[in-house]
Amino acid sequence: MDDLYLIISTLIFFAGFVLAVVSLRGGRQGSARLNIGLAIAGLIFQSLFLKERGEMHGRCPITNGAEVLVFISWSVVIIYLALGRAFRLSLLGVFSMPLVFMFQSISIVALLSHDPGPRPPVTLDPWLELHAAMSLLAYGAFGLSGIAGVMYLVQDRQIKSHEPGRLFYSLPPIRYLTDAMMRLLVIGIFLLSIGIVAAFFMKNFPEALHLTVSGAVWVVYAFLLLIHLVKHLTPKQLSLSSMVAFGFALLTLSAL
Repeated sequence: MDDLYLIISTLIFFAGFVLAVVSLRGGRQGSARLNIGLAIAGLIFQSLFLKERGEMHGRCPITNGAEVLVFISWSVVIIYLALGRAFRLSLLGVFSMPLVFMFQSISIVALLSHDPGPRPPVTLDPWLELHAAMSLLAYGAFGLSGIAGVMYLVQDRQIKSHEPGRLFYSLPPIRYLTDAMMRLLVIGIFLLSIGIVAAFFMKNFPEALHLTVSGAVWVVYAFLLLIHLVKHLTPKQLSLSSMVAFGFALLTLSAL
Protein backbone atom coordinates (compact mmCIF):
# COMPACT_ATOMS: atom_id res chain seq x y z
CA MET A 1 0.00 0.00 0.00
CA ASP A 2 2.87 2.39 0.72
CA ASP A 3 4.08 2.12 -2.89
CA LEU A 4 0.59 3.00 -4.11
CA TYR A 5 0.50 6.10 -1.90
CA LEU A 6 3.85 7.22 -3.33
CA ILE A 7 2.76 6.61 -6.93
CA ILE A 8 -0.48 8.57 -6.42
CA SER A 9 1.40 11.43 -4.80
CA THR A 10 3.92 11.54 -7.64
CA LEU A 11 1.18 11.57 -10.29
CA ILE A 12 -0.60 14.39 -8.47
CA PHE A 13 2.52 16.55 -8.47
CA PHE A 14 3.12 15.83 -12.14
CA ALA A 15 -0.50 16.66 -12.99
CA GLY A 16 -0.30 19.84 -10.92
CA PHE A 17 2.75 21.02 -12.81
CA VAL A 18 1.25 20.23 -16.22
CA LEU A 19 -2.09 21.86 -15.44
CA ALA A 20 -0.44 24.97 -13.99
CA VAL A 21 1.78 25.37 -17.06
CA VAL A 22 -1.19 24.94 -19.41
CA SER A 23 -3.18 27.46 -17.37
CA LEU A 24 -0.37 30.01 -17.41
CA ARG A 25 0.22 29.61 -21.14
CA GLY A 26 -3.49 30.10 -21.75
CA GLY A 27 -3.58 33.18 -19.55
CA ARG A 28 -6.30 31.73 -17.34
CA GLN A 29 -6.62 32.82 -13.74
CA GLY A 30 -6.91 30.59 -10.71
CA SER A 31 -3.82 28.45 -11.43
CA ALA A 32 -2.30 29.42 -8.07
CA ARG A 33 -5.36 28.16 -6.20
CA LEU A 34 -5.35 24.94 -8.19
CA ASN A 35 -1.63 24.56 -7.58
CA ILE A 36 -2.06 24.86 -3.82
CA GLY A 37 -4.96 22.40 -3.80
CA LEU A 38 -2.97 19.78 -5.69
CA ALA A 39 0.07 20.38 -3.48
CA ILE A 40 -2.08 19.67 -0.42
CA ALA A 41 -3.46 16.50 -2.03
CA GLY A 42 0.05 15.36 -2.93
CA LEU A 43 1.24 16.13 0.61
CA ILE A 44 -1.53 13.96 2.07
CA PHE A 45 -0.41 10.92 0.06
CA GLN A 46 3.25 11.69 0.81
CA SER A 47 2.38 11.70 4.51
CA LEU A 48 0.48 8.41 4.20
CA PHE A 49 3.51 6.84 2.53
CA LEU A 50 5.85 8.10 5.26
CA LYS A 51 3.41 6.95 7.96
CA GLU A 52 3.28 3.43 6.50
CA ARG A 53 7.07 3.26 6.21
CA GLY A 54 7.51 4.69 9.71
CA GLU A 55 5.24 2.05 11.21
CA MET A 56 7.09 -0.65 9.26
CA HIS A 57 10.49 0.47 10.58
CA GLY A 58 9.34 1.63 14.01
CA ARG A 59 11.25 4.86 13.47
CA CYS A 60 11.54 7.91 11.21
CA PRO A 61 11.25 6.54 7.62
CA ILE A 62 14.64 7.59 6.30
CA THR A 63 16.42 4.23 6.34
CA ASN A 64 17.43 4.18 2.65
CA GLY A 65 18.06 6.55 -0.26
CA ALA A 66 14.53 6.26 -1.67
CA GLU A 67 12.93 7.20 1.64
CA VAL A 68 15.37 10.08 2.07
CA LEU A 69 14.36 11.53 -1.32
CA VAL A 70 10.67 11.25 -0.41
CA PHE A 71 11.30 12.91 2.96
CA ILE A 72 13.12 15.80 1.27
CA SER A 73 10.25 16.10 -1.22
CA TRP A 74 7.79 16.15 1.68
CA SER A 75 9.91 18.87 3.33
CA VAL A 76 9.88 20.97 0.15
CA VAL A 77 6.08 20.75 -0.12
CA ILE A 78 5.30 21.39 3.53
CA ILE A 79 7.65 24.39 3.73
CA TYR A 80 6.19 25.77 0.50
CA LEU A 81 2.64 25.43 1.85
CA ALA A 82 3.67 27.00 5.17
CA LEU A 83 5.63 29.93 3.74
CA GLY A 84 4.75 30.37 0.07
CA ARG A 85 1.76 32.63 0.62
CA ALA A 86 3.63 34.62 3.27
CA PHE A 87 6.32 35.39 0.68
CA ARG A 88 3.66 35.96 -2.04
CA LEU A 89 5.26 33.15 -4.01
CA SER A 90 2.28 31.07 -5.11
CA LEU A 91 4.16 30.02 -8.28
CA LEU A 92 6.94 28.54 -6.15
CA GLY A 93 4.85 25.38 -6.12
CA VAL A 94 4.79 25.21 -9.93
CA PHE A 95 8.57 25.42 -10.04
CA SER A 96 9.09 22.97 -7.16
CA MET A 97 6.76 20.26 -8.51
CA PRO A 98 9.21 19.05 -11.21
CA LEU A 99 11.87 18.55 -8.52
CA VAL A 100 9.42 16.64 -6.31
CA PHE A 101 8.27 14.57 -9.29
CA MET A 102 11.87 13.70 -10.21
CA PHE A 103 12.87 12.75 -6.65
CA GLN A 104 9.79 10.61 -6.10
CA SER A 105 10.06 8.94 -9.51
CA ILE A 106 13.60 7.86 -8.59
CA SER A 107 12.27 6.58 -5.26
CA ILE A 108 9.48 4.58 -6.94
CA VAL A 109 11.94 2.87 -9.28
CA ALA A 110 14.33 2.14 -6.41
CA LEU A 111 11.65 0.68 -4.12
CA LEU A 112 9.97 -1.39 -6.83
CA SER A 113 13.29 -2.84 -7.99
CA HIS A 114 14.73 -3.46 -4.52
CA ASP A 115 12.93 -2.63 -1.29
CA PRO A 116 15.25 -3.32 1.69
CA GLY A 117 12.19 -4.02 3.85
CA PRO A 118 11.77 -3.34 7.58
CA ARG A 119 14.82 -1.99 9.37
CA PRO A 120 13.74 -1.52 13.01
CA PRO A 121 16.38 -0.11 15.38
CA VAL A 122 17.76 -2.17 18.25
CA THR A 123 16.99 0.78 20.53
CA LEU A 124 15.22 3.96 19.50
CA ASP A 125 17.41 7.05 19.96
CA PRO A 126 15.28 10.24 19.93
CA TRP A 127 18.39 12.38 19.33
CA LEU A 128 19.18 10.38 16.19
CA GLU A 129 15.60 10.86 14.98
CA LEU A 130 15.79 14.60 15.69
CA HIS A 131 19.17 14.86 13.95
CA ALA A 132 17.94 13.13 10.81
CA ALA A 133 14.55 14.86 10.60
CA MET A 134 15.88 18.40 11.17
CA SER A 135 18.73 17.88 8.70
CA LEU A 136 16.38 16.74 5.92
CA LEU A 137 13.87 19.50 6.68
CA ALA A 138 16.78 21.89 6.21
CA TYR A 139 17.42 20.36 2.79
CA GLY A 140 13.80 21.14 1.94
CA ALA A 141 14.33 24.82 2.81
CA PHE A 142 17.59 24.89 0.85
CA GLY A 143 15.83 23.29 -2.11
CA LEU A 144 13.11 25.95 -2.10
CA SER A 145 15.77 28.65 -1.91
CA GLY A 146 17.38 27.20 -5.03
CA ILE A 147 13.99 27.02 -6.76
CA ALA A 148 13.33 30.67 -5.91
CA GLY A 149 16.69 31.34 -7.58
CA VAL A 150 15.48 29.58 -10.71
CA MET A 151 12.36 31.75 -10.67
CA TYR A 152 14.52 34.88 -10.52
CA LEU A 153 16.65 33.75 -13.47
CA VAL A 154 13.50 33.02 -15.50
CA GLN A 155 12.16 36.47 -14.69
CA ASP A 156 15.49 38.10 -15.50
CA ARG A 157 15.60 36.36 -18.87
CA GLN A 158 12.03 37.45 -19.62
CA ILE A 159 12.93 41.07 -18.89
CA LYS A 160 16.03 40.99 -21.09
CA SER A 161 14.11 39.44 -23.96
CA HIS A 162 12.07 42.70 -24.22
CA GLU A 163 9.11 40.47 -25.10
CA PRO A 164 7.97 39.05 -21.76
CA GLY A 165 5.39 36.30 -21.98
CA ARG A 166 2.41 35.57 -19.76
CA LEU A 167 4.64 33.81 -17.23
CA PHE A 168 6.46 37.10 -16.54
CA TYR A 169 3.26 38.79 -15.37
CA SER A 170 2.49 35.86 -13.06
CA LEU A 171 5.89 35.88 -11.36
CA PRO A 172 6.31 37.84 -8.11
CA PRO A 173 8.45 41.01 -7.98
CA ILE A 174 12.21 40.49 -7.72
CA ARG A 175 12.20 41.93 -4.20
CA TYR A 176 9.90 39.14 -3.00
CA LEU A 177 12.14 36.49 -4.56
CA THR A 178 15.26 37.96 -2.96
CA ASP A 179 13.58 38.17 0.47
CA ALA A 180 12.32 34.59 0.09
CA MET A 181 15.78 33.26 -0.78
CA MET A 182 17.27 35.02 2.24
CA ARG A 183 14.63 33.80 4.67
CA LEU A 184 14.73 30.25 3.35
CA LEU A 185 18.52 30.24 3.76
CA VAL A 186 18.12 31.40 7.37
CA ILE A 187 15.43 28.77 8.05
CA GLY A 188 17.58 26.05 6.48
CA ILE A 189 20.67 27.00 8.48
CA PHE A 190 18.61 27.13 11.68
CA LEU A 191 17.12 23.67 11.10
CA LEU A 192 20.48 22.17 10.13
CA SER A 193 22.07 23.70 13.24
CA ILE A 194 19.49 21.89 15.40
CA GLY A 195 20.26 18.66 13.52
CA ILE A 196 24.02 19.00 14.02
CA VAL A 197 23.69 19.85 17.72
CA ALA A 198 21.39 16.85 18.21
CA ALA A 199 24.10 14.59 16.74
CA PHE A 200 26.36 15.30 19.72
CA PHE A 201 23.72 13.91 22.10
CA MET A 202 23.20 10.64 20.22
CA LYS A 203 23.90 7.38 22.05
CA ASN A 204 26.23 6.28 19.28
CA PHE A 205 28.34 9.21 18.10
CA PRO A 206 28.04 9.58 14.29
CA GLU A 207 30.89 8.62 12.01
CA ALA A 208 33.45 11.32 11.28
CA LEU A 209 32.54 11.38 7.57
CA HIS A 210 28.83 11.86 8.33
CA LEU A 211 29.49 14.74 10.72
CA THR A 212 32.05 16.30 8.38
CA VAL A 213 29.59 16.28 5.47
CA SER A 214 26.81 17.83 7.56
CA GLY A 215 29.25 20.45 8.79
CA ALA A 216 30.43 21.18 5.24
CA VAL A 217 26.85 21.83 4.07
CA TRP A 218 26.30 24.13 7.06
CA VAL A 219 29.54 26.02 6.35
CA VAL A 220 28.67 26.49 2.66
CA TYR A 221 25.27 27.98 3.45
CA ALA A 222 26.48 30.03 6.41
CA PHE A 223 29.28 31.42 4.22
CA LEU A 224 26.79 32.26 1.47
CA LEU A 225 24.55 34.07 3.93
CA LEU A 226 27.49 35.94 5.47
CA ILE A 227 28.83 37.02 2.07
CA HIS A 228 25.39 38.32 1.10
CA LEU A 229 25.03 40.27 4.35
CA VAL A 230 28.50 41.81 4.01
CA LYS A 231 28.87 42.23 0.25
CA HIS A 232 25.18 42.55 -0.68
CA LEU A 233 25.16 40.09 -3.57
CA THR A 234 23.02 41.03 -6.54
CA PRO A 235 19.79 39.02 -6.90
CA LYS A 236 21.36 37.13 -9.82
CA GLN A 237 24.48 36.27 -7.81
CA LEU A 238 22.35 35.16 -4.85
CA SER A 239 20.15 33.06 -7.15
CA LEU A 240 23.09 31.29 -8.80
CA SER A 241 24.77 30.76 -5.44
CA SER A 242 21.61 29.24 -3.94
CA MET A 243 21.29 26.86 -6.88
CA VAL A 244 24.95 25.80 -6.75
CA ALA A 245 24.82 25.35 -2.97
CA PHE A 246 21.77 23.09 -3.23
CA GLY A 247 23.51 21.08 -5.93
CA PHE A 248 26.42 20.58 -3.52
CA ALA A 249 24.02 19.61 -0.73
CA LEU A 250 22.42 16.95 -2.95
CA LEU A 251 25.84 15.48 -3.77
CA THR A 252 26.45 14.93 -0.04
CA LEU A 253 23.29 12.86 0.49
CA SER A 254 25.06 9.55 -0.14
CA ALA A 255 27.31 10.22 2.85
CA LEU A 256 24.47 11.06 5.26
